Amino acid sequence: MTADRVAPGRPLQATAGQGGTGQGGTGQGGTGQGGTRVSAEPELVQQPAVPVPAVPVTPVQPAEQPRAVVPDPAPEQSAVRTSAPRRGARWGSAVLVPAVLVPVGLAVAWLLLLVATGWGAQSWERGYDLAVYRDGVRDLLSGRDVYLRVTDRGHYFVYPPFAAVLFSPVLLLPAALALWVWDAVLVVVTVLAGARLLRLVGAGPLATGLGLAAVLVSDPFREAFVLGQVSPLVVLGLVAGCTLAGGRGAVLAALAAAVKVTPALVLVAVANPAARRRFVVPTVAVGASVTLLGALTAPASWRSYFTELLWDSARVAEPGTPSNNSLAGAFAHAGLGTWGSSLVGALLAVPLVLVTLLVARRVRWERAAERLGLGLVVSLVTCLVSPVTWNHHALAAPLAGVLLLVRLAPTRRARGLAAAALVPWLLPVLQWADRLHAGRGAADVAGTLLAETRPLSLLLLVVLLAVPLLRAHRPSRLDTPQARAEGEPRTGAHGGVPAHQPRRTQP
Repeated sequence: MTADRVAPGRPLQATAGQGGTGQGGTGQGGTGQGGTRVSAEPELVQQPAVPVPAVPVTPVQPAEQPRAVVPDPAPEQSAVRTSAPRRGARWGSAVLVPAVLVPVGLAVAWLLLLVATGWGAQSWERGYDLAVYRDGVRDLLSGRDVYLRVTDRGHYFVYPPFAAVLFSPVLLLPAALALWVWDAVLVVVTVLAGARLLRLVGAGPLATGLGLAAVLVSDPFREAFVLGQVSPLVVLGLVAGCTLAGGRGAVLAALAAAVKVTPALVLVAVANPAARRRFVVPTVAVGASVTLLGALTAPASWRSYFTELLWDSARVAEPGTPSNNSLAGAFAHAGLGTWGSSLVGALLAVPLVLVTLLVARRVRWERAAERLGLGLVVSLVTCLVSPVTWNHHALAAPLAGVLLLVRLAPTRRARGLAAAALVPWLLPVLQWADRLHAGRGAADVAGTLLAETRPLSLLLLVVLLAVPLLRAHRPSRLDTPQARAEGEPRTGAHGGVPAHQPRRTQP
């Protein structure tokens, strides 16, 4: 009998063999000559199974790990929904709710009523600018110079040749139908883009609906809707392009600059190291490509536009035109002549562009809401520094006023100032000013004061947006959880833990 232990239920097998050389007993592998030994691979022999009683096992509880201590969010941020929206529901879910649809529907109904009655507009204005675009496309397709045709009111096609290429589809429809389709595009794009921007800064459904309604009934959008203007698409392309950044944003910003040259001021973002490769370079590449496309399509028109016509603001209008909202227009309304108002406007444009450059330098590019602020500042500054800025060029003003009222304004005083800056864009103050100028004495003075409200509003909005951005290293209302969810935050200003996230500490 061997002393080898066998596991319960494991059979034991013995084989005959030569044995070992031991003297009996258990040796190095045998029991003597001719004996049996336990083989390393024995033949199976059935053994009765030994039942093993079940022993209850008590589960061992793992040691409780100390929980990470996270500071409570600031009260201002806790009211904002922090979950990022689903990618597929970002656009529709922000609009398709009653709190948004009802105010927007009422605003659109008001616009249609204005068009039907002609109230607040002259008879020649309906579809006037879209007709100019259609004539420019006809000249382009026929090989004529797109800048030679003049309307019966003395206006020209004033956009780069690429704009005529982009407007080509409007000739596929009859003039009346093309105007309604154009206006529908203006409404849809404004509502969707505006809702996205309002949602970015943390606006709820009701605030989003009221804010969109205010933008739609504002004088800049009303005028664009009546004329069939492209300016709202240019403004939204610039602002949304800055906000999105990356490739999609660069395409939008580049198209805005290629259609109307002034949005090219957005290239001040080159002062921001984080924006150079990710935004500025693709914007320049796309903008240069589509601009060269215009050169290939109409080389003579392209050459005359960029060498002569672009610099001739008198071809558009004089600074003293009643509906001019620029700085040059402000001084012309105050009584300066054409040459003096243009000179003062050009001199004041220098510090404004420098402020825009500083804002671009200080923006934390990983934060979408701060990029939104930069886009608004750029659009507002282009309105101020241009020799002539029509009402429809300044859609960024009511948009900025609404965004500041909803979230971007850091204090109650700032929100009050934003409301004051918004009012002139909701009322036809320039039309009133023009009527008052026809009188004398106090009426003429009141007309001058009314005419100055919009340039002053533009300046005030630039200040309200630029000051928080220039203080970007401090906690800002521009930085909301919703903005972070929509943006691309990865690290803080100096790497490590993102600046907007509290550090976790172990007890």
